[in-house]
Amino acid sequence: MKIQHITNLNTYVINQNRELIYHHEMITIPAFMLGSGESDVLSLYDNMKQTGQLYSYMNEWDLHYFGYSFNKKEEAWTIIIGPYFDKTPNLNSLSRNYHLTNTQSEDLRLISDKIYVLTAEQASSYGSVLQQFTSMLEQELTPIVIVSDRSSTPVHKKEDHFNVDEEGELVKLRYKTEKDFMNAVERGDKKEALELINSKNMLFSFSERFPNQPLRRLKNVAIILNTLLRTSARNSDVPAIMIHRISEKFAYEIENANQVETLHQLEDRMIEEYCDVVISNSLSNYTYMTQRVMEYIISFYNKQINKEELAAMLSTHPSHLSRKFKEETNMTLTAFQQMLRMNQAKHLLKAENLSVEELAFMIGYDDPSYFARVFKKETGRTPSQYRDGEDGN
Repeated sequence: MKIQHITNLNTYVINQNRELIYHHEMITIPAFMLGSGESDVLSLYDNMKQTGQLYSYMNEWDLHYFGYSFNKKEEAWTIIIGPYFDKTPNLNSLSRNYHLTNTQSEDLRLISDKIYVLTAEQASSYGSVLQQFTSMLEQELTPIVIVSDRSSTPVHKKEDHFNVDEEGELVKLRYKTEKDFMNAVERGDKKEALELINSKNMLFSFSERFPNQPLRRLKNVAIILNTLLRTSARNSDVPAIMIHRISEKFAYEIENANQVETLHQLEDRMIEEYCDVVISNSLSNYTYMTQRVMEYIISFYNKQINKEELAAMLSTHPSHLSRKFKEETNMTLTAFQQMLRMNQAKHLLKAENLSVEELAFMIGYDDPSYFARVFKKETGRTPSQYRDGEDGN
C-alpha cells in the first residue's frame, strides 16, 4: 500500500508459489491488449531470477513495469508496479498495426489517457523507491507534530469577494455560453463560435484547478472543447465515423502538444475544422435513403461498392438508388467514394509516415500507380509532392 500511495501505479505482490496475494489496480488493461489481466505481471515474475535485483519489463505495446524480489522470514516475495509509458504512444500506429476496430481504438485512447507517461528520471526514482521496499516494511516513522502558535499573531480575516449568488450567476453564464457556442457550431458558423470562445473566457477558464500547470490546464480545456465540438457535429447529423476520425486526430494532437501557444492555435483550428465538417457533411438535408447510403460509404470507403447489396439493404432497386443519390448530391456513388478516399489520402500524407503503396492499400486501391494517377488528377500534384508541400508541374 505504501508503494501504491507513492507511485499511483498498479501494485502487485506475488509469493514464492507464483500466487498473487495482493493487488491494487488503478488501471485495467482491455482484453484486446497484450498484457491484459495479470499476464504481463506473471511474465515479468517468471523472468526474475535474482532477489535484491531491480527488473524492468516492457511489452509490445510499450507498457513498462518494474519488479523487485526480496526475502523475508525465509520466504521469497516479489512486488511489481506498472504499467507506465516512457513516451506518449502513437495510437494511430497501434490501431493500424494490431487491426483494432473503431471501438477498440476508442478504448485504447481512453486507457492510454489514464496511463502515466514517466520521464527517465521519474522512472528511475520509482525504481529506487522499489529497491528500498524492505526498509519501508521495517520502519514506521511517527512525525513530531509542530502546531503554529497564532496567539501572538494578529489574524486578518480574508474578505470573501465571491459569494454564493455570484458563483451561481457565473455557472448560469457558463452554461448559456456553452449552449450558444454549440448552436453556432451546429450551424457551421465558425465566426460566431470563435467570437464566443474568445470573448467568454470564463466558460473554459478553470484556472483554479491547475494554477501552476498552465500546459495541463490548457490540455484539459482542449479536451472539453473537443467533446463539445464532437457533440455539436453529431447534433447536426454529421456521420458518426467522420466525427470519430476528426475527434481522434485532435485528441492525439492535444496530448502531444508541448507549448501553450500551440494549444491556443489548436483550439481555433478545432473550431474551424468542425464547423467545416458540419457545413460539408451534414446529412439533415437529404432523404433517409441518401443519408443511409452516405453513412455506409463513409464507413466503408476503402471497400468496393456493391450496389445490389446496398440497394437490398434499403429495400429498393439499384438503379433507383443510384438515380436518387445523383439527384440529391450531384455526385455518383463512385465519385462520392473517390472524394472520401482522396480526402483521407491528403490527411494521411500529412499525418503519417506511410509509403505511397501502403497508403493506397489503406484507402482501398489495389494498384498504387492508379491511385497516384487519380490523386494527381484531383489535386494537380503527385502524392510525394503533396506530402512535401511542392507545387505540381
